[in-house]
Amino acid sequence: MTRWTAVAIAAVLLGTSPFPASAVPPDEAVLSLEKYSTPKGRSLGTAYHAQLRQFSEQIYRCVPWVDIRKHGVGFNKPRFAAADDRYLSVWLEIDQHEEAQFAALGQERRQSAMFSRYGVEMLRRLAALPGLRTEPTLEGFGVILTWPKPGTNGKPGVQPVNETLAVFVDRASLLDFLARKLTPPELAARAKFTLFDGQQEVGRLPLEVWEDSFMTTFKLPDYQPPSGRPC
Repeated sequence: MTRWTAVAIAAVLLGTSPFPASAVPPDEAVLSLEKYSTPKGRSLGTAYHAQLRQFSEQIYRCVPWVDIRKHGVGFNKPRFAAADDRYLSVWLEIDQHEEAQFAALGQERRQSAMFSRYGVEMLRRLAALPGLRTEPTLEGFGVILTWPKPGTNGKPGVQPVNETLAVFVDRASLLDFLARKLTPPELAARAKFTLFDGQQEVGRLPLEVWEDSFMTTFKLPDYQPPSGRPC
């Protein structure tokens, strides 16, 4: 994703401008306190900095095939939020290589596949961070996923384009879903989400959610996490 595409998407989703996409160390993945625009945001960022640092470090160490954007983990206010509602969200860049099977899917199915594979697990990990399930000033959780659009990834003479899905869920609905008290269709109905094709907002396509164990079972060949720090 180019810097300016990312800026446009972030301005629509979060009302902010992101930093250029690249793999960054855990400290740089966490939204810095001076970037928060309200006391509520800064208070959450201060209180949970250690948890966010631990989260970003685990992703950096244990899931090396995805990158968290610089300042991509934090307590953001999505554009739809009333007042100063804050959602703990993470923005992931996914190194999705060109695959014929994935390319054959339509946008609706691709967004469902990426959310089922990466989004659900990221939301689960965010909700598991100590203190956040009962934090009274937290409205919910969110995940933004960016991946190369099939047919534009590395082809000579073709401008690279990314697809980006942003999903935000209120805390009660997410916790009920994780406890299997809410069905996948019910989660999709309650979630706020939108899809981007490059800079163009496609909007809310039908979203399916299914079980996908990839994030908990896949092992990158020839990669070993640092010794003494298991995943």
